[in-house]
Amino acid sequence: MQKFTFRRFEQFWATEKSLGVLLFILVTQIFIVFPLGESRFGRLASFTFYILLLCAGMFYFTHTQKNTGKVLLSIVAVASLCIGFFAKLGPLDLVKDFSLLLFCLLLAWAVLVKTFSEGPVTFYRIQGAIVVYLLLSLIFSIIYQIFFQLNGAGAFNGTIGLPESSFMYLSLTTLTSTGYGDITPALPVTRSLANLESLIGQLYPAILIARLVSMEYEASKNR
Repeated sequence: MQKFTFRRFEQFWATEKSLGVLLFILVTQIFIVFPLGESRFGRLASFTFYILLLCAGMFYFTHTQKNTGKVLLSIVAVASLCIGFFAKLGPLDLVKDFSLLLFCLLLAWAVLVKTFSEGPVTFYRIQGAIVVYLLLSLIFSIIYQIFFQLNGAGAFNGTIGLPESSFMYLSLTTLTSTGYGDITPALPVTRSLANLESLIGQLYPAILIARLVSMEYEASKNR
């Protein structure tokens, strides 16, 4: 019975339905957990959902090619996240952020490949496309946080007294080209990153829609 249950669990992560789990974790993390800020409960909730995302990514990676390095990276990210939660150490925070950044990049690429592979457009593939979009915002928020740690408050205007989760707010407003202006990049490199994210935020939906329409057209012809 236990073997049968584990096999079903494995089969689930090999299907497109697993994209819905990733979407649920990301939506909860970005729109519910991050706004809780740096309170004790907020840090615990953020830590918990990061662990969930990393574990879900490990299960997802086990069904992709060349998965060993990706799983090891996930383990390193989990370990640094756990240590960083209990001990605030500057160098370790950078290790955590860099490992999370690489993990999110690999996960976004794996989901992107699965979402836009040949076949009919399904509801789960649309969820996968949203997962990649949200991962893009998370990726840039981690990059902003790295530059903030390396350069201090001079990297951005308006970040004094704000929690680290404010970089997710900055990333989403940049990706969607909302740009309220309360937090702005102050260094040439952070400005270039913000421009790049804004450009990706404009091009991704346009390319996404065109690709999905093309996939559905090809699938309908084959049917």
